[in-house]
Amino acid sequence: MAPDPLDEEGWPVPEPEEEAIPPGPEEARTAPSYGESAFLMNLLSAPSREALSPLAELEGDALIQAFLSGGPAKPWVTALWLPPEAARRAAALLDAAQLRNHPEPAHDTVRALRESPPQLLLVHVRDNPAIAEVFLQMAFEKGDVPRPMTVLLVPDERSPLLAAPPAWAHAVLPLSLPDAALSRGLEPLLRLSLARRDLEMIFLAHRVGREQLHRVTFTDPLTGLTNRAGFNEMSARELSRVSRTKGSLGLVILDIDHFKKINDTHGHPAGDSVLRELARVLRREIRALDHAIRFGGEEFGLLLPHTDFPEMLLVAERIRAEVEKTHFEAMPGAGAVTISMGALCIYANRRASMAEMYKMCDELLYQAKQGGRNRVVPGKFE
Repeated sequence: MAPDPLDEEGWPVPEPEEEAIPPGPEEARTAPSYGESAFLMNLLSAPSREALSPLAELEGDALIQAFLSGGPAKPWVTALWLPPEAARRAAALLDAAQLRNHPEPAHDTVRALRESPPQLLLVHVRDNPAIAEVFLQMAFEKGDVPRPMTVLLVPDERSPLLAAPPAWAHAVLPLSLPDAALSRGLEPLLRLSLARRDLEMIFLAHRVGREQLHRVTFTDPLTGLTNRAGFNEMSARELSRVSRTKGSLGLVILDIDHFKKINDTHGHPAGDSVLRELARVLRREIRALDHAIRFGGEEFGLLLPHTDFPEMLLVAERIRAEVEKTHFEAMPGAGAVTISMGALCIYANRRASMAEMYKMCDELLYQAKQGGRNRVVPGKFE
């Protein structure tokens, strides 16, 4: 069998990828994109377009963060100036919601409203709504935080605010109503608010698109490396390729030596800094077709397609030495961070699952740590 061709740097030349088939008309119509989201905006009413327009301006990480923070959650209700007994009653009537009451709102209440806008805002006013109006303007006047569905609660049916409600109130309800009647007034407003949140989530999902959704699902947020879910997907694909082409695959599992001591001595922020910098070293030392993974904690990995045993060992040793000589920013000097590595070269002679391969490679890593750390223990599966 002829050896794999090598490039000018001595790396195996990867097999050509299959040419991508352009999407058909149906796929093109259903592929999420910003243009399609703009089309959805044009289908909505003017108030809905106005409500969603701040979301249309989000880009990159801010867009993804908005999408992640808006996922399914228990409905959130905030009450202002509501007497404690009335707050307990409202919480019991809205039994699907979490209710936080501010009987004497202050400046930190404005900050809380801006940081965690509720789905439903209950504002209790006896006679003069001007104070509440000023307070709500402080929280929502900039337009960067969506104004929640707001219910004005008045003491009883004699309140003049029932006949002339302020502009900021979506509904006015007297607290003197029986439980059943007050519940019938509050629950539809909460459902309407949740429907608006669902509309925002649908819009954000279209804006995020397939590529960014893939990134959210398969990327470790601290280091930017592929996470375990991404590894499971890629490794299955690479094992299939090895079987199909009778090629080889390098799997490396590595662990930061004495990482707990780093956290205990220098603090968790320093530990996070070490994890991020190690990720940068791994990315710098591998090829574009290789994959660097963070499995969790201080455990990382590498998938090296088209790599035989000598090449895999060369790469692993080079990375180990590079880590040892690197002065990590949060550490006192070079040599303060070292890694132990288990390196397994997988050939196509025997079929096996990646779970079995991972276990074998993890055993090699264990041998490296038992043997004194800061070393590579290699092995073959053939």
